[in-house]
Amino acid sequence: MSISEFTQDLWEYLSEVRRPIALYGTGDGADKIISVLESYGLKDLIAAVFASDGFVRDRTFHGFKVTSYSGCCEALAGKNFIVLVCFGSSRPEVLSQVEKIASERELYIPDVPVYGNILFNRKFYESNISSMADAYSRLSDEISRRCYTNFIDYKLTGKMSYLSGCESAPDDEYELLKDIPDGAFIDLGAYYGDTLKRYLKKFPSLKKAAAVEPERHSFAKLKACAEELASDGFDISCINALAGSRIGTEHVSDARGRGTRAVSNSNAALKKVVDIDVVTVDSIDLDKVSFIKFDVEGSELEAIEGARETILRDRPMMKIACYHRSEDVFTLIRKVLSIRPDYKVYMRHTRCIPGWDTDFYFI
Repeated sequence: MSISEFTQDLWEYLSEVRRPIALYGTGDGADKIISVLESYGLKDLIAAVFASDGFVRDRTFHGFKVTSYSGCCEALAGKNFIVLVCFGSSRPEVLSQVEKIASERELYIPDVPVYGNILFNRKFYESNISSMADAYSRLSDEISRRCYTNFIDYKLTGKMSYLSGCESAPDDEYELLKDIPDGAFIDLGAYYGDTLKRYLKKFPSLKKAAAVEPERHSFAKLKACAEELASDGFDISCINALAGSRIGTEHVSDARGRGTRAVSNSNAALKKVVDIDVVTVDSIDLDKVSFIKFDVEGSELEAIEGARETILRDRPMMKIACYHRSEDVFTLIRKVLSIRPDYKVYMRHTRCIPGWDTDFYFI
């Protein structure tokens, strides 16, 4: 079965038309997109870099003076340039601005992996068609199947329309999770405690929780959130650690956001490296686990393996982020069902660019 009918990916299209490119954004995403353009021999097509009005300032990025969108249009007047969006956001005002630019210019939101070095291009797609077809066949409703095909089409083409075509309302997941039984909630990648608070207050069956967060600044805010929830009667333990497949320690960069693991896989110059504990779901002392959320920055596969005994024993409902690595769209379903084949599998994407906030649900 072919999931997508596209025979050309975004990078091949840009190679074919060879038109000037304006980059919208100046962060890590832009660095990654520039790297891909360079690998395709397209870096010379970059003609301008612009940012949202509040982020322009007096600065340069990769040798380009950062300007506003209007300044970019003025500088490239008469040139039929293409805009590549190089950041992620779910904020309505930001998405509205992207949509406005898309109504005026040819615009793409390239898919580059949040973690790992495997690019989801046509070659990757064609090499893994059978795995994707198998994952698609395991999905349990039409919404999930439409989400899956749109998500693949988006990753190949960078077209925003495919993401908007598979959006679900934020509350749609509550319908999927409505029958969570009495038990504990494990929040892997708990961040500030936003999801911890949301799920505990939404589902009365969850009275106890363990929240795992590696990044120290986020962890401090998580503990404050947990203390607030404890005053409402919730029993919460906070764990400053990474989630993995085995107990131990790992080196992480303390200067790269949320405790990025993978210093051994990165060639980037790291300012500060620290050791941090690694825990598994199976090592967390809870009698009955009824729900687990996995959002662990590209380490979902390892974290699932570390939850093997819990999955076998308790068959918890699970929400697993599937957008960090290109291969997540098929490896995560395969992994869970290899442990327990008696799950129903769903997929949902909530409004966000690029294809973040996309998750599998195991019910």
